[in-house]
Parts: sequence; C-alpha cells; structure tokens
Amino acid sequence: MLGVIGDVVQDVVVWMQEPLRPATDTLSEITTRRGGSAANVAAFAGPRHPTRFIGRVGDDLGGDAVRRELQERGVDVRLQVGEITGMIVVLIDDRGERMMFPSRGESARIAPVDDAWLEGVEILHLTGYSLASDPSASSVLDAARRVRAAGGRISIDLSSTGMIELHGRDAFADLVRDLAPDFISANEDETALLQLVEGDGAGPLARDLPDTVVLARAGQDPTRIIRGPEVVATVPVEPVDGVRDMTGAGDAFNAGFLTAVLRGAGLEEAVESGHALSRRVLAHPGASEGPESLPA
Repeated sequence: MLGVIGDVVQDVVVWMQEPLRPATDTLSEITTRRGGSAANVAAFAGPRHPTRFIGRVGDDLGGDAVRRELQERGVDVRLQVGEITGMIVVLIDDRGERMMFPSRGESARIAPVDDAWLEGVEILHLTGYSLASDPSASSVLDAARRVRAAGGRISIDLSSTGMIELHGRDAFADLVRDLAPDFISANEDETALLQLVEGDGAGPLARDLPDTVVLARAGQDPTRIIRGPEVVATVPVEPVDGVRDMTGAGDAFNAGFLTAVLRGAGLEEAVESGHALSRRVLAHPGASEGPESLPA
C-alpha cells in the first residue's frame, strides 16, 4: 500500500479570463475543489494502487468535501478533525501562470498518528509543506520513522523553494539528511537551492545520501535520476500540447512514479509513468485528470 501523509485543503481556483484590471472587476471563472500537495498525490494514486491518506481537516463543510472527494477516488481516508479546514486561493492568469495564497488551517496541526493508520504502508510519501512548522512536522517525521522501522520506504517531495527558505536552507538540508528518504522528488529550482544537483551531475546533498534516489524534474526537459554521486539515467519528457494549468503536475508525477514502483517497475519505467500522468493533468484545469478521471 502507498501511504500519503500531510497537507489537505480546499482550493479556490480563480481563472482570470483577461489581464488583471486593478481596482475593478476582472472577468473570471471560479471553482472549488480538493487541494494540498499530499492530498493531490493520494487522489491521483487512488485509482491506480491501494492508497491511504493521513491528514487533518476542520469540522466543517470543507472537511466533509475533501473527505468525500478522496473516497470517491478510491482512497482509504484517515483524517484527524480540528476546527477549520485549510484553504488556498489559486489565482491563474490569462497565460496559465499561477499565484497561491495559502491559509493552512488544520493541515498545519497534524497530531501524532495512530499506529493502526500506518499498518501495511510499504511507501510513505510526505511533502515539504508538512515540515514547515510544528506540530505537523514532528508528527509527520515520527510517522515516517515508524514506517521505516517496520521495513517500509520513505518518499518526499520538496514542495517549494519559498517554504525551504522560510524553514532555512541549511536547516532543511539537515532535516533531509536525517530523514535519509529512499526517494526525493524536486523541480529544477528546488534541486538547485538544496544543492542536490550541481551542473549536469549530483550536488553535495545528493552525495551525502548514497542510498537515496533523487528525481530531478525539469519541466519539459528530461528528468534526471540520481543515486548518491551518480546520474544513473536521464528520461526524456514527451511534449505536451495545450497546457491548460500546471497545478498538480508535480503531484501527478509523484503518484505515477510511486504507484509504478509499488507494481514492480524499474526506475526509468516508473519515471515514464510519472511523466504520463503529469501530461494528463496539465491538459485540465486544477489538480485534475479531467471528467474521465480514469487511469492511463
């Protein structure tokens, strides 16, 4: 089973239909849907492999909505309940670029996780967002250590350069060293900031983690697979026509990669699965595969 722990929120997605018009109305389309990097990974993984999501929501309509949406995707949902479900306003301009305004609510207040919620988890995926502050950071790291002690593997997506800088680059790098995850997924800016990549090869932090596989994503450019000091493979990215929205593309990659690994795929094949699912998501608004929502 794939376990995913961390942030779950409601996304309020504002699609600008014209350039921003300050101090007056800007023509827009507005939708609400499940959000949060960790919840997105679980939602994309659910139809493809047994998946459990662990997080925290409020005792409100938003919490009910995200629970229902994850369950509809086949996810085994384990939610702690507090006061107010987190919310993120995602502003997407007329060129497809996005800005996000987060209010994390209960997703930043994950308490220690029940042992039963971790039973059967072969890989536990967590996000950098969940490590930004306590109590979530301590609870998520404790869960990861318990999964590893039981023989499972750990995956982390670094999430955001802004979040890393807020935490402190050196402190966050030390946290990653201590966690020593089996898989690190990160985009080009994140790998550069944490020195996972240096030029065309492995950077100092990757060399400090000889047993960790780094998935160095680079948008439309090839994804490099790095293990310790070596680039073990470079996987091309097929072109994507008609990109609608980049929201959730990295989460989709992680879901495609991890579910393929759990099905027994090799690293290159698993990266190709990640690319394929990411392409589906890029063609639809929000963190969504579109109305068909069926596995590739």
